Amino acid sequence: MKKILAVFVLAAVCLSGVSAKKTIKDHIDQVKIGKFKEVDISDGVFRLKKTFGSSLIATEYTVKLYGKDGSVGIYYKNDLASKESLRFDKDGRDALRKAYELYIQDYEAKKLKKSKKFVEAYGAARTKLVWKLLSDSATVHPKVYFGYCFVGKSPYFCIKVRSATSEEKKGDVIPQHCGAMIYFTRSQLKELLDGMDEGEIQKAYESVVGSSRELAEDTDYEEESEEAEYEEAPSDIVVDKDSRKSKKSKKESQKNENAVEFETAAEAESTDYKEE
Repeated sequence: MKKILAVFVLAAVCLSGVSAKKTIKDHIDQVKIGKFKEVDISDGVFRLKKTFGSSLIATEYTVKLYGKDGSVGIYYKNDLASKESLRFDKDGRDALRKAYELYIQDYEAKKLKKSKKFVEAYGAARTKLVWKLLSDSATVHPKVYFGYCFVGKSPYFCIKVRSATSEEKKGDVIPQHCGAMIYFTRSQLKELLDGMDEGEIQKAYESVVGSSRELAEDTDYEEESEEAEYEEAPSDIVVDKDSRKSKKSKKESQKNENAVEFETAAEAESTDYKEE
């Protein structure tokens, strides 16, 4: 009888562990908003700490809406040429906005402690991180912390991504992400939050879903009778390919200018900070 009871207790503990892990994993997947893969919302630049070493490098990113899980991600390449996407659900985005407000309050009140180490001060969030090298990819669900640290005399808002292990094997290997530290000046963080604004996300969603709905309406048309009332579809729109190429070139040129001007702009913005 005691052996049977022990087996039931062990099974209950195992099931409890599986349930807790599932809750964490599915936290980002709680809202399904569509079947589209992704759509770009905005882009910008932040600083990323090198994988090997302590120096910071200017890194371009794109804010993307992922329809498969309803998350909004920061898509970028790290210094090892691996493509990464750090994704936030609605709760995570709210936590990041709150952290921004608290950081700005402390910054303007001169309450930031001049610490070269990361100061975890503004909360945390559960995220989903997908990284890809060549054709292979892996997924982890790391916890991120919001805070700040100083580089020289300059304070930066930081998102610290903890290391995490994937729940899925790739062959005989279990992928593990070693974590990351992402640095923002005030203006760069504001630019990120503008791109992750819920209104902008809704617009991006409607731009994709609206197109899909219009396509479905066109393909579902059935003529009921000669007297059926309907509105004629608008004439075909001619796409100016040269104009689109020009816009794309202009956008790439602007991104390159942002990367070049990043170093001086960041220092100009934050070196005037003096602690009272």
